[in-house]
Amino acid sequence: MNAAAALDQQHSPAALATILNHAIAEGKLLPNACDIQGFSHHHNKDQMQYSVQTAAGAFFIKCQQSEYADHFQAEETSLETLMATQTIATCAPLAVGECDDFSYIILQHLPLAVHGDWFSAGQQLAQMHQHHSDQGYGFPRTTYCGETAQDNRWNHNWSDFFIQQRLQPLIDQLAAKGTRFNISRLCLIRCGAILAEHQPEASLLHGDLWSGNIGFNPDRNLSYPMIFDPASYYGDAESDLAMTELFGRFPKKFYDGYQSVSALSEGYQQRSRVYQLYHLLNHALLFGHNYIQQSEALMMEILQHDGTDD
Repeated sequence: MNAAAALDQQHSPAALATILNHAIAEGKLLPNACDIQGFSHHHNKDQMQYSVQTAAGAFFIKCQQSEYADHFQAEETSLETLMATQTIATCAPLAVGECDDFSYIILQHLPLAVHGDWFSAGQQLAQMHQHHSDQGYGFPRTTYCGETAQDNRWNHNWSDFFIQQRLQPLIDQLAAKGTRFNISRLCLIRCGAILAEHQPEASLLHGDLWSGNIGFNPDRNLSYPMIFDPASYYGDAESDLAMTELFGRFPKKFYDGYQSVSALSEGYQQRSRVYQLYHLLNHALLFGHNYIQQSEALMMEILQHDGTDD
């Protein structure tokens, strides 16, 4: 039994107190954060997640076995980078650490609603995308899209970056697990050609922006959008938008808000299929089943498309 599962089995305030006391000892939380007044637990695969109310305020805690520490450190770096833009809100990371054979991250806890001001969400995301890197495409460290490590070494060519550091690694990992696509080589060549003349600004990205990673703080006076669980890097802003359309589009007001700040470039629809392929391949790697067929179908669509936007 891993440490997170042990915590789940215990359902113990004492186990959470261990995490909170460790963060207090590291100087990350106030001493009265160990005074737990209530908590609830949420199971998410092998990771345990807790909403905890303490005398020092409310926290959201994720914990996992120790080898997961790098994931939480990457999440902390991504959140801090997003926060530094002072555009769209996110949950502040308060502490990251390891104790008793498990790793953890403690986040600011805020109540979230599914719907709110989608127009402002689009505007604020576009404003976030206006924060650029002068080092090219990449990120100062490895980040994770789900469980998948992202190769964020700096690259000044967007087509090379996306083919060689996003799509190709997933094709290779799937092949190592026994899933091979006969058309993958031709599809990668085609994707490279689609992106070849496209050298966008290297925008700060959320990296995994689907409906489960955005919400709204239901404040009575000012309900505002929030994003969380990022897989950040600097790349084409369009790739964030493409992800919002993959598993059911966000409301129209979101896209209206985005384009009121930043208009889409010609050829977006064609490029969006390339960006969506990355996330489908990642889902195929992580979950298999229907995502494998969906990935192959999208590869065929990319190969057969005539190069014009819909």
